[in-house]
Amino acid sequence: MIGKFFSPLPCFLLALSCMPVAASDRPNIIVIMADDLGYGDLGCYGSEVHATPNIDRLAAEGMRFTQFYMSASICTPSRVSFMTGRHAYRTGFIDLLWPHTTTALPQEEVTLPEILSAHGYVTGLAGKWHMGHGQAEDFPNGHGFDSWYGMPYPNDMGPGHPLAERLGWVWPEMPMYRDGVKVEEPIDSNLLTQQYTAEAVRFISEHHRRPFFLFVAHAQPHTIVGASPDFVGTSGNGLYGDAVQEIDWSVGEILRTLRAFGLEGNTFIFFTSDNGAALHNPGFSEAQNRWLHPDLTYGSNAPLRGGKVTMFEGGLRVPGIAYWPGRIQPGQVEEAPAIINDLYPTLIEMAGAALPQDRVIDAETILPVLTGQGSRVETDFLFGNHGISAIRSGKWKLHLPPHTQRLGDLGDGPLLYDLEADPGELHNLAEAHPEVVQSLVDRVEAYKVAADPPEHLKTSSYWSQP
Repeated sequence: MIGKFFSPLPCFLLALSCMPVAASDRPNIIVIMADDLGYGDLGCYGSEVHATPNIDRLAAEGMRFTQFYMSASICTPSRVSFMTGRHAYRTGFIDLLWPHTTTALPQEEVTLPEILSAHGYVTGLAGKWHMGHGQAEDFPNGHGFDSWYGMPYPNDMGPGHPLAERLGWVWPEMPMYRDGVKVEEPIDSNLLTQQYTAEAVRFISEHHRRPFFLFVAHAQPHTIVGASPDFVGTSGNGLYGDAVQEIDWSVGEILRTLRAFGLEGNTFIFFTSDNGAALHNPGFSEAQNRWLHPDLTYGSNAPLRGGKVTMFEGGLRVPGIAYWPGRIQPGQVEEAPAIINDLYPTLIEMAGAALPQDRVIDAETILPVLTGQGSRVETDFLFGNHGISAIRSGKWKLHLPPHTQRLGDLGDGPLLYDLEADPGELHNLAEAHPEVVQSLVDRVEAYKVAADPPEHLKTSSYWSQP
C-alpha cells in the first residue's frame, strides 16, 4: 500500500512483513488474464483461425489445464475469487459492477497482493480492475497493489452501450488511471493491449532486482473489440482474431523482457481468461451488436456449450496455462479440474507466505499438481454470477433454478449433466438421477447457510437503475 491509498494491514500481515525470507526462495509471479477469451480461441486449445505461438509455447514448455474454471461467467465475481480465494457469494460481492455503482470489494477481504506485498513482493496491476471505483480506497492501490495503470471497469462501459441506452443510464467517457489519478479520457480501445504491454515491460524493468507480482489484466478481446494498426487484418477471424493475436504478441514481449533481465528461470506465469467468449446477443439489434463487435466476429468456446453469462461450460471453463521453467516439466496436460480460486493459496504457498487463518478460503493449492508431486484435493466447485447458480461435484454438474428459467426451451427445473461422458452438456439427466440432484441441492444450501454473506455488502441488482 502506498501514499494516500494506505489502509491498515491486518495483524497477521504486519507479522509477515517482518519475516526474513531469501529472495532466491521467492519466484517472480505473473498472472495474465484476457477478458472474454474463449476456451477454443488459442492454438494449443484447437483454434485454426488464431495464430498464438507465444501462448502455445507456454503450454508446450509448461502445463495446460483442460478443465480450468472461473467461479463466474462475468467479470467482477470471477476476479473477486482470484483476489480473495473465496467464492464471491461468501464476500457478499456477487454482481457485475457498472460505472454508476458505488459498492466495492470490502476492505475486510485480504487480497493476494496484500499478502505478497507484506511478504516482500512489489506488486503491480496493468489493466482492468472492475472491483470498485467509488472511493480512492476502492481502487487497486487500496487493496495491495503498489502500482496500477488501467481502467476501473470494461472498455465498453461508456456512452453508447446498448444497455445504458435501453435503461437510461448516463455514463461518462471511458477513463484511464494511474495510481488513482485519471490520466486519459476517453481511451482508445484499439491501443489498450499496446498500452498495458508497455506498462508490464516498464514494471518488470523497474523491479527486476526484487521479487514481484504482476497482474496483467487485458481489456481484449472483450467488447468493444479492438486491435492496433499493426495487427488489424492479421488473423483468420476478423477484428476479434486480430485482438487475440495481439495478446499473444504481448505475451511474447513479456517473455522477451524476462529473458533480457535473466528472470525467465525464476518466474512463474499463469495465463487464463476471466470467463468464456461472449457470443452474439440475440437481444440486441444488428447495429448494437456491431457497436460491440465492429465486424461481427466472435470467439469460440468449442467444443463446449454456451458462453459468457451462462453457467454452461463455455461460460465457465477457460484456458489455463502454467509456465515455470525448471519446476514444471514441459508438455504437461492436466485433466483434473481446478478453479481460479486455487491460484490464491497456490501463489501464496509459492511465495513462502501464509494463508490468513481468520477466514474460510474456498480453494485448494495446486502447487503439487504443477510440480508433479501430487494432485489437487477434490472438492465441489460452486458457480454463479448473482449468487450460486451451479455446482460441480466429481463428474456431476447441476444447474439450478432460477438460472435455468432464463434458458427458454430447457424448462424451469434443474439441469444435471455427466461431464465425463457429456462435456458438451447436451443430455439432461435430472429425471434419471433425482438422488444426485437432491444431494447437490443440499450441498449448495448447506454452503449458503455456512457462508452467511453480508447483505449490506451485496451490489445492486444486475438490471437496477443508478
